Amino acid sequence: MNKNKPIHYFMRPEDSDFLLINNTTEDNTIVEYFDSEEDKDLAKFAEIVKTKPNCNQKHFIVYRGDDYCAVETDNVENTYIFSSTREPFIMSKLVEGLETIDTLIEEDKRFKAMLAKHVPQPGFKLRDANGEIIPDGKGFSLQIVGDPEEVLDKEDDEDTEGLPEEEKLYDDDWLFAFSDSTEEYGYALCASPGNGDIFECETIDDIVYLKHEGGYLYFPTDSNSSSIYIGEAVPTKEQRIEIYYDDDGDIYLTAFEGTFFNN
Repeated sequence: MNKNKPIHYFMRPEDSDFLLINNTTEDNTIVEYFDSEEDKDLAKFAEIVKTKPNCNQKHFIVYRGDDYCAVETDNVENTYIFSSTREPFIMSKLVEGLETIDTLIEEDKRFKAMLAKHVPQPGFKLRDANGEIIPDGKGFSLQIVGDPEEVLDKEDDEDTEGLPEEEKLYDDDWLFAFSDSTEEYGYALCASPGNGDIFECETIDDIVYLKHEGGYLYFPTDSNSSSIYIGEAVPTKEQRIEIYYDDDGDIYLTAFEGTFFNN
């Protein structure tokens, strides 16, 4: 049972396809539509949220097809824009009160400062959680590991006590999968709890590319979107994804030279 108050989304009717995606964020959502960009009035939206005390009163979301904008209800000038790739992860933090717009902005600043000092290393090889090199063609998942002190049930009525360690899901365990669909680019990479896709590597001219079901992961260069998609062609230099390890061991998927990022 979800004990968190639902967060209010505002969107255009033509962008409502995202509601068809099955993840925990949409299970706790209230949606209201606006007709056009001219009708997008953040102050008005904030007043609507305040009339609904059973909704999350700290934030609301404006969905704009390519990205999400989190808005602080009491200060609509304070906003945070994020891509569909990070939507489930960011939303869970906002809904559960684990993050605020200010802390998310500070995290972005910290990342960009680290990225500015990052120098790509030749001969890079992707490694698994045990530090072993992942050979080309071997399937693997991309996981954000949660807190071992807070184990989640794999099913609502299933007790996880006694399960093997590899079968347990921890609070904040997230796996990457392609779920959000856009008309122009197809499915975008998202983080969701418990249901992940299988990826593999392919090395071409000493460059490691991530792949899924025969397609290459890439950032589109002709869009303002910061989402990752699948394409048939080998990504160009500008479309490449860099895998960056920070000092804490976290892994970031960044566009070439760090224009956008997803972690």
